[in-house]
Amino acid sequence: MGGELIELEKNAGYQAILTYLQEYTRKIKDIQEKYALSNRDIMSPRLIDNPRLTQEELAALADLKLRLDAIINEVAERVEKHRVTSYDDYLQRYELNAYDRLRVSSLVSSVRDINKSIQKIKFTVENFSRCNRFIINELDQCLDQGDVSRSRLLVLGNILLIYELANYMINFLEDFKLDGVDEIVSLSQKEMEKINSAMQTLQKLKLDADSPAIEPKVKERILANLQDREQALESFRSEWDKYLGGIEDVQNKVGSLKEKIPTLQLIRDNAQNQLDFYEIMKIFGIMMVAEAVRQSLETIESVALPLDELELISLPPHRVHKLMGLTQAAGTTQIG
Repeated sequence: MGGELIELEKNAGYQAILTYLQEYTRKIKDIQEKYALSNRDIMSPRLIDNPRLTQEELAALADLKLRLDAIINEVAERVEKHRVTSYDDYLQRYELNAYDRLRVSSLVSSVRDINKSIQKIKFTVENFSRCNRFIINELDQCLDQGDVSRSRLLVLGNILLIYELANYMINFLEDFKLDGVDEIVSLSQKEMEKINSAMQTLQKLKLDADSPAIEPKVKERILANLQDREQALESFRSEWDKYLGGIEDVQNKVGSLKEKIPTLQLIRDNAQNQLDFYEIMKIFGIMMVAEAVRQSLETIESVALPLDELELISLPPHRVHKLMGLTQAAGTTQIG
């Protein structure tokens, strides 16, 4: 059921983005007609600086990024809410004390922030591809039907859409960072300090147990107990190392997405050049231009964005148990 709800949320978000972008391009074309602007002058960076525009028109332009951000954030929040495990039963079952509940809540909150960031970047990239596919299909239909009038409207609007999407993706990737990473690193450092401190105390107890003054039977029992505790502490340390390694791997994969920025910049600049081409060549036949635009759009499909490699950070209750060093019996910590 969770998977179905996630797909519903994503599809609703995609439709909202596509609808808004289409409305946005219509506004741009109205502004172009009103002020008799060239195609190059209706690109958002230049249009926003145009002193002839009213405050209302400028607000509509500035609203583009805010609206896209709002939709993406809302979808990421909802998707993660459908996906995450509920920890309420877990907290009750282990009867955690207030201190351990605080530690678990801090860990869970940090991981959720990381995963919401991953959901945001995956949803943004997925929508870039879906919107591009929609544009290609729409132009293909017009070309097949020989609808010159509709094609004339689509060409300018679709070039604008590609330009704005590519521009948004560039800014999004340039500014993107995983939320929650600093918090979980800080938490892990505190937990590691506890583990190291407990290890130091444990080693001192081992030395004390070797004293000739200690009764043999007591020494044997204490050393066996210390050995079990040492293995548990090593297990906690290993679990944190693996967990942080997984988060670092996700960060590296996000970094690889940023390497796509030059490709996206070329797509954006090509769309701008396509507008110049459209303005110069439209007198010779809109259908020729439409076909040229359609062919140029297909280059976007070649941008390999490794979405499948952006895996979410897993945090099932048993993983929390291992990371926080909580005993199953009483829900208390062996290292706190």
